[in-house]
Amino acid sequence: MGEGLLSISEVARKAGIATSALRYYERCSLIPVGVKVAGRRHYPPAVLHRLSVIKICQRIGFSLAEISDLLQGNMTGDGTWRCVATARRSEIEREIAALRDLLRLIDRTLDCDCNALCDCPHMGPGGQFAVGLSVDPEDGCYGTDSLSAQVSGL
Repeated sequence: MGEGLLSISEVARKAGIATSALRYYERCSLIPVGVKVAGRRHYPPAVLHRLSVIKICQRIGFSLAEISDLLQGNMTGDGTWRCVATARRSEIEREIAALRDLLRLIDRTLDCDCNALCDCPHMGPGGQFAVGLSVDPEDGCYGTDSLSAQVSGL
């Protein structure tokens, strides 16, 4: 019965993931339930292709729920997966543009000769670095919270 099947440890090793991830993927219906042979899970070799697809989708930035939809056929047969991938591509382009803007801002601040950020006229309200950033009203300095909000909004 187990001929041609790979043990869970073989699949984990070949796919480069933990056996616990395989069991989790099973529970999430991302991969088929393994066949029990002598009390241990075994999978057909085709599961390696499916795991590769999962890994690639994760690298692209899809959530496991989105990957599940893609793999269950909810977005595959009619090409809907292309729309989802195109939308993700647009998100990535926006993130790249925002990160490029952030790099330019960092480069500009590194070129500044001021010794203290709070004394820098370019960092003050209306200063060339401050455009679009919020100021902490208590001390006029840019707090980490307002900067974190800017970075996380990228």
